[in-house]
Amino acid sequence: MINIDEGTISSVEFRSRALPAPDCNSSTKVGKIKFPTFETKILLNMRIWGIRILLWAIISFASGSVASLFLWGLQLIAENRQTYFLLGLPLVGLLLVWIRKWSFTILGTNDLIKQLHGEASLTSIFQTPFTLASTWLSHLVGASVGREGAAVFMGGSIANASTEQFNISKEEKSIWLRAGMSAGFAAIFGTPWAGCFFGLEMKEVGKIHFRSFFACLSSAFAANLVSLHVYGTKHVLYPHILLPEITPVFWAKLALIGLFLALIARIYSRLESIISFASDKLPIQAYQKAILAGLILLALFQFPEFQESIGLGSEYLRRPFEENFNARYFAVEKLIATCLSVGLGFKGGEATPLFLIGAYATAGLTQILELPGPFLAAIGFTCLYMGLTKTPIAAMCMGVELFGYDAWFCYLIVTIMVIYLAGHKGIFNSQTWANYLPKLPF
Repeated sequence: MINIDEGTISSVEFRSRALPAPDCNSSTKVGKIKFPTFETKILLNMRIWGIRILLWAIISFASGSVASLFLWGLQLIAENRQTYFLLGLPLVGLLLVWIRKWSFTILGTNDLIKQLHGEASLTSIFQTPFTLASTWLSHLVGASVGREGAAVFMGGSIANASTEQFNISKEEKSIWLRAGMSAGFAAIFGTPWAGCFFGLEMKEVGKIHFRSFFACLSSAFAANLVSLHVYGTKHVLYPHILLPEITPVFWAKLALIGLFLALIARIYSRLESIISFASDKLPIQAYQKAILAGLILLALFQFPEFQESIGLGSEYLRRPFEENFNARYFAVEKLIATCLSVGLGFKGGEATPLFLIGAYATAGLTQILELPGPFLAAIGFTCLYMGLTKTPIAAMCMGVELFGYDAWFCYLIVTIMVIYLAGHKGIFNSQTWANYLPKLPF
């Protein structure tokens, strides 16, 4: 093999059969060693960059297209879902378990991170359509799951399938895998900068993979543009958040917000783990577990308090930013419904439910902390989910892109607090911690 080193971007390896046989016209002879001529190097570089540009175009357009299709389906489901659709919860649970007998269907975002660590390989071409269809089905019957997990996984799967068509190095594949994850995240939320850093920070907490920066950034922006301008995707618009007066008391209140969100994050992750563990240990067959899971959710949604916890809940995202907002106990209800839905095996992500839980929980502290409700809602919206994914730079970027730049440092500081205080493991168990970071005792 000939390995061409491209400096800051990983090399691409081409098999020797792809190169012309060296002779006096195409190489310079020094003793018994023949070196490629300048013209040969130019051709190799052109081929390398041609493949990179092609991969960028495929990943960006495909991720933006799939994200738009996914959002269109979710909107259609939310507008047409009827109450009696909840009766399909046991059936969909049974269907998902039956389909999971094929190994590719049990893969998720954790497996993308494992592949970045070199621990696994994703090869099935059916991953993207299965994830799309299974997440739609989960939402159709009212499971309280999100959308980002499906979008990130589909973007990574598209990138993985695309790189398999070219003979490129493992390091180059990992770069484009990150780019696919960034593209999926950016297109699903309309936040390209956050999507870029989400892909860069996913593998290892405390480290940014700078060699992937250009690929992630360009893919995130291109996928978002495809979603917005080719398919006309509309995202939820949020008000511009103004920063309160900064005083010593303000910093103390900000620390309390961080502690409060870290507590919620710890409760969420532990409750979901307990439910998942208990479900796995039940002494019954997988099909019976699936039916039981559907019946549990069906019974839960019969209570009036949990009616607004059905499905994605994106129609309630703007409510905490409105005047005269009444928090009630929606955050608690949504937390229980989401932990049960995800822990019992329904397909989807966790971002939108966690956006809602964080925003509603912190907005309810308005009178206690004497801070503006929209400011508190923006902090909870951004920092709870990003703290559980251990991506602080992405959190800052998302806060700025959604709510304006005034409180940029608040998003960063509170997310870091949640990262450290919520426990070593977050949503993605395959993440590792950088060696230079202090180790958590819990």
